[in-house]
Amino acid sequence: MPNTPGAHPHFNDRGAVRWYTSLADGLAAARGECKKVFIELGRAA
Repeated sequence: MPNTPGAHPHFNDRGAVRWYTSLADGLAAARGECKKVFIELGRAA
């Protein structure tokens, strides 16, 4: 099931970036637009 890009999953970044929670979907979107990927990794507190 494709992941729809959207808001940051943990805080309001006011739409500065389209965030993906699926690495595969994010990589595919970046590849299609010839963009680099930023990976944010963390854990829920």
